[in-house]
Amino acid sequence: MFRSWFKRDKAPAPPEVLGLTIGRVIRLDTMEFRLLPDDSLFVGPETDLMVTAQGACDLGEQSFLHRFYPDDDRFLLQVQGGDGHADTRVDELMLWYFHDVQYPTSDKAWKDHLSRLRQPQYPLHTDTGTVEFERAWFNDSPAAQAPVTYWEDVREARDQSDPTRIFQSAMLFARIASDGRDDMLLVNMEEPENGERAVSFMIGRSLPQHSLLT
Repeated sequence: MFRSWFKRDKAPAPPEVLGLTIGRVIRLDTMEFRLLPDDSLFVGPETDLMVTAQGACDLGEQSFLHRFYPDDDRFLLQVQGGDGHADTRVDELMLWYFHDVQYPTSDKAWKDHLSRLRQPQYPLHTDTGTVEFERAWFNDSPAAQAPVTYWEDVREARDQSDPTRIFQSAMLFARIASDGRDDMLLVNMEEPENGERAVSFMIGRSLPQHSLLT
């Protein structure tokens, strides 16, 4: 991954990626979620999801994140790959569940979140206790690391001329669940150009592309 993904020029209209865009239905094979082990913190959707907003992040080196925000705001479907226009390759498919969202009310609270984000371990507080995650990005060193930063352009309509722009500072952590697969934790600090700052704690799992039903 990259330490810094730079602000880019005005984005084109959002593309269709794997047949998905604003107004389309995300239909997933629920067997993926019925087989989750008891110690996994991930929660899967029980019904189809309607895409109500779409985000795009240019990662550089011809790699992009395409984010699909559904009507159930507990979830986010993310596709990493090409630009979705000339290059339609798909490198990774992730489904994220919003475990928690916090809204720091002071600069000190914001800096405290940023400091915890830099550490090699992240203790996530849950209803049943604290669960430790290990840093997945920059995991070759125990030293504190600056988060990945990037801009995301979010549209709620395909013909929306000016997207909502959100500057984000993020770090990825992971833990191995009893089924041998990783529960991923993405801690995402979000600063909209004209909005309230927020910190999202998302639990994610990678999905095989065939789990996305047509």
